[in-house]
Amino acid sequence: MKNFLQSFRQSIWPFKTPAIGATTSPIRSLIDDSHLLTGGELMRMGTQYGGWNIPRNLPLGRESVCYLAGAGEDISFDCALVEHFGCAVRILDPTPRAIQHFEALQTAVRNGSRFAINSSHSQFYELSVQALERMRFLPYGLGNADVTLKFYYPRDPTHVSCSVVNLQKTEDYFTGQCYKLSTLMDMQQDLRVDLLKMNIEGAEYAAIADLLQSKITPPTLLIVFDEGHTPIDDGAHLRIRTCIGELNAAGYRCIAIEGCNASFVLS
Repeated sequence: MKNFLQSFRQSIWPFKTPAIGATTSPIRSLIDDSHLLTGGELMRMGTQYGGWNIPRNLPLGRESVCYLAGAGEDISFDCALVEHFGCAVRILDPTPRAIQHFEALQTAVRNGSRFAINSSHSQFYELSVQALERMRFLPYGLGNADVTLKFYYPRDPTHVSCSVVNLQKTEDYFTGQCYKLSTLMDMQQDLRVDLLKMNIEGAEYAAIADLLQSKITPPTLLIVFDEGHTPIDDGAHLRIRTCIGELNAAGYRCIAIEGCNASFVLS
């Protein structure tokens, strides 16, 4: 991945369009826009809710391993990664509804039935049996320690995502097992991680700190900074800025923003 950003820019079609989602992002002011790719340099995979922007010719293949933390009831991006690149995918989420969703998807795919994304009436997964075999669902959270934690439910009972930092300041919770990325890799006998997604409801700061400390450097990082839309307190802006600064110091450059979703590559 050394000099990936430079070589990528030289290889794409020269047509330029505005960077996707950059102007409307609540974390826009915290990002160095000199590395943002334009619309023509990016491809978007997944639904409007669960999708991500990644470099158009991202070097993923059958030998690649992707860890995707935070599933909920929309794993359209996860499925698209497998179908498009053929990579191995590890999906992480201890939330009971997320586990049930994946189990129901497995059954539907094996039975040749359609299965709705996020209870949609118009959007359905497109996943082959062969791609399904490349996916593993791990009912764990991603964190900075191997520990059991409380996951607090959201205020709206129709929503799925739960938070160990209690983003929405609720009282009801379930307990779930969390692991460091290095522990998960050992458990799965993975020697590498080519892409890591974190949609973990405020736990991203701790997970990123552990990632940088452990010297595990996935070439592509996809991070939701949830405090961009649900701040715990007045320190949210500083926490996000500090975290992005630490990623920049480690060699990561933000190449796309959409809402509170930031896509980074290691340069």
